[in-house]
Amino acid sequence: MDKGYEKEAFRTVCIKISILAKFKGFSKRQGKSHSMTLLAMVEFFEHNGISPDERMHETIASLKYLIKHRFNAMVTIMRSIEKEQTLPTVSMIQALFEQELESDGEEWDNDFDFIEQQLTETKKPLQPEPFDGEVTVPKIRYDRLEEQMEELKVDFAYVLDHVSVFQNRFGKDHLKLDLNPEVIEKYRTKLKKP
Repeated sequence: MDKGYEKEAFRTVCIKISILAKFKGFSKRQGKSHSMTLLAMVEFFEHNGISPDERMHETIASLKYLIKHRFNAMVTIMRSIEKEQTLPTVSMIQALFEQELESDGEEWDNDFDFIEQQLTETKKPLQPEPFDGEVTVPKIRYDRLEEQMEELKVDFAYVLDHVSVFQNRFGKDHLKLDLNPEVIEKYRTKLKKP
């Protein structure tokens, strides 16, 4: 008997013969009664918020592969950051500390004299350095900016595809935007993100 449903009465449902054969086979493979198999199916669809008419285009195995692929890409990015940014910075700091340890005490005295000289001099306003037109950006930041630029291009092309010219008989022509309010709100929130 089915646990929790022992005292409930049975009712019949009219089902086509070929569909009944499929359902019986499925129920047998699940190792449950027909009632419990049907209940499990209904609860599955309700819990996951999907309809039996929808196709999930991807299997669980392909989703696992995609997630594994994404993790591998993330590990590659982290190793790249370590190799290109962290390790050179650490080696420069170590070289500076080694240089400080090797220096004599006389150099320390000269450093203090220099500090005293700076304190006694009158303060001059700082002049900004001239801009030579070249900005250095880390590679990861550059790649992310390129991705954002491509996303903006795709979004802008989508919006332009949904713009049409509306000809007005009594005045200037104007543009008509044929987009859902949800799509427009999605673009607004996307633009507000830093």
